[in-house]
Amino acid sequence: MILFVVESPTKIKTLQKFLKEGFIFRATFGHIRDLPKVKLGIDLNTFKPTLEWLSNKRKVLSEIKKIGSQVKEVYLATDPDREGEAIAYHFYEYLSKIKPELKFKRLDLIEITENGLKKALSNLREINPYLYQSWLTRRVLDRLIGYLISPQLSKNFKKSLSAGRVQSVALRLIVEREREIENFVPEKSYSLEIKLKKDSTEILAGLYYKNKLYKTKNKEKLIKFFKEKLSKDFITLEKIEERIEKKNPPLPLKTTTLIEISQKFLGYEPKQTMYYAQRLYENGYITYMRTDSVRVSEYAKKLAKEFIELYFGRKFVAQKINIKKNRFVQDAHECIRPTDIYREDVPLSEPEKKLYKLIRSFFIASQMVPAEYLLRTYIFTHKNLEKDYIFKSTYRKLIFEGFLKIFRNQEEENEFVDLRIKETFEVSEWRIKEHITEPPSRYTSSTLIKKLESMGIGRPSTYATLLDILYKRKYVIKEKSYLKPTELGKEVCEFLAKRFPKFLDYKFTSQMEGDLEEIAENKKTYQEIVSFNYEILKNYLEKS
Repeated sequence: MILFVVESPTKIKTLQKFLKEGFIFRATFGHIRDLPKVKLGIDLNTFKPTLEWLSNKRKVLSEIKKIGSQVKEVYLATDPDREGEAIAYHFYEYLSKIKPELKFKRLDLIEITENGLKKALSNLREINPYLYQSWLTRRVLDRLIGYLISPQLSKNFKKSLSAGRVQSVALRLIVEREREIENFVPEKSYSLEIKLKKDSTEILAGLYYKNKLYKTKNKEKLIKFFKEKLSKDFITLEKIEERIEKKNPPLPLKTTTLIEISQKFLGYEPKQTMYYAQRLYENGYITYMRTDSVRVSEYAKKLAKEFIELYFGRKFVAQKINIKKNRFVQDAHECIRPTDIYREDVPLSEPEKKLYKLIRSFFIASQMVPAEYLLRTYIFTHKNLEKDYIFKSTYRKLIFEGFLKIFRNQEEENEFVDLRIKETFEVSEWRIKEHITEPPSRYTSSTLIKKLESMGIGRPSTYATLLDILYKRKYVIKEKSYLKPTELGKEVCEFLAKRFPKFLDYKFTSQMEGDLEEIAENKKTYQEIVSFNYEILKNYLEKS
């Protein structure tokens, strides 16, 4: 018999459909070992962490201990990320001490399907000690920064407050955006728009200079320009320009883009999205949902090609998809996609159904060709217009749906107006359009996460819960769907920036993520990264 260890009972139900004999399944219900809850748990001289077996997992461990005596081999199929590697490592630690002769194998379940299971079982591996060390380094750094900086905050503000390695940097982004908005001074400018008429045909055109919409801060100048040069006169269509414009399909989904589109289309918060996605993954309907990669397996590409050709035709199938790789991407496993592209619905809750359909639609679209538009531009001239000044009107018409076939009724387009070169038009109406510059928008939860990812800060496994502590400590509130810092949040950010500047520095925090990646690749060690960061922290604390 083989003991098959996963993290949730839902996974077990799915796996038992494919593995019926020779296996005993057990769930860990998350981590089984961690740093202590009420003390630092790290020796500040040696940086050796004190990890404790979690008291709420005694029943799980007791049962595993009994089963361990009955089996010869253990398959550790916890999640295929560093958190999962840590759980697998701790299970190995626990059981190998009880029964040293036990054999352990690690497997990566990217999708909980028959095909995914076969692939995982044919690629059994050893527990990766460097992935574990990377997890441990992150956990220890988070603990050091949180436990040693937070008391300084609480002392200064005379209330229980907290700081965090990624949380505080996220707060800085929110606060800095708010300052940009507060300091923003709107600027007004004006442009000229005319309505041209000939018989029953009417068309709007704007005044352009060197192919850019002409704007000026002098409204009276435009009024004078029109009255002196254009009123009571005709305008001639000088030229018609046409070109094809392509609109590319979305890239395959990763954690941040899944969070983004589910907030945009379904109104889900990041934590909701990741909970529903976890359920879809554990039931075998999508691939693993914590990923920074948009890579698609060859097997999935082949099935997608067959599906698109069958339902839409060969001309809708993308032949090659070029993806520019971000330097922060770990690319440990592929994108988020349906495990069966032909499955249209899932027998789960309504929110989970909606998320599944969204994931499926975006994946199919990502494997299709671009949509094509015909852009037609009418260029009008007048004898009184100086060099490089023209009136212009552009129309866009969808001529090939491409991937938009999946997203019907979501695109609006202008109907073409058929005109002939050298036709003349009467100026029937005119108006001065006012343009007011707008401040940058506040972050939403999804745009904040997207920003952090672009800076190389945080990981897919931490994004969903990132904002919880900011809300809990009342550093940030939500106005509609936007994040607004409270006065306390601003003051905390200012305090941290003055007293612990490195730990609020974007590049420094991003470099920490790079260091964790290098530990996973056996290029750096736990000891050097923890000691380096602690020395910086210690210097700040000594000055406090």
